Amino acid sequence: MKTFAVAIDLHKRAEVLRDEYLNAKPWPHVVVANGFPDDFLDEIADEVANIDQSHIISSLDVRQIKQEASQGFGPATQHFFDLVDGESFREFISTVTGVDNLLSDPSHKLAGAHRTPPGGYTKIHRDFEMHPDTGLFHRVNLLVYLNRDWPDSYGGSLELWPTDMSAIGRRVFPRFNTMVLWETHGGTLHGLPDPVRCPPNRMRLSVASYYYTKECRPAAAGERRGGRYWAARPEDDRSIEHVGWLDRARSVTPEPLKFWFRAARDQLVRRRPN
Repeated sequence: MKTFAVAIDLHKRAEVLRDEYLNAKPWPHVVVANGFPDDFLDEIADEVANIDQSHIISSLDVRQIKQEASQGFGPATQHFFDLVDGESFREFISTVTGVDNLLSDPSHKLAGAHRTPPGGYTKIHRDFEMHPDTGLFHRVNLLVYLNRDWPDSYGGSLELWPTDMSAIGRRVFPRFNTMVLWETHGGTLHGLPDPVRCPPNRMRLSVASYYYTKECRPAAAGERRGGRYWAARPEDDRSIEHVGWLDRARSVTPEPLKFWFRAARDQLVRRRPN
């Protein structure tokens, strides 16, 4: 099968990609072009763009406007997740990142399919530390972009920032068949902070798989832990970093309950008459 052959090819490149990963700025990561067959990703893009609305969970606030789905995938999308969550691909990821004993997440909660509509964004942030259901520690992120014919004017770049937020470290344009891989922790600040400028009939599309370990990693230098998730760029309103009463409430609310509230809210919105 063609997708299996691609996985083997990536595995052969793992040591070279490891060198790129270790030397990347502002923190270790790697960006890989054309890691998967184009026709395979075209099928996935079509499925992601047309996921049934009942499976979509939306984030709608001053810090992020986006959509995600952890279920309801089409056959090509499910095959992608079977591939990247498999043992061989996890071994490849461990070689590149240096994080051993990685576990996949069959539920794909908070990962899965991501869609950013026109005007959508996600401010610079650190990721969650622990899986909301299993209690496993969140260690590695894999993103693959699905955006064909996406001119620079549409925006949508992933920005990588150092912990001191002094200056952007790297901007990754969300070109079709671009894979981004990094170990996630409180020092790997990233986001899509500027509103997407695509036409109303388009969305910025990606698929994401997150990987976990049973053990917590030691804190990195400058790492943010605790309730402070968001970071302002020099040109941003610093109020996005403010930890208010709602943030504090969220910080003590169990992750499964937060996910349930978001899903229930979306169901109510869908049922409202136009």
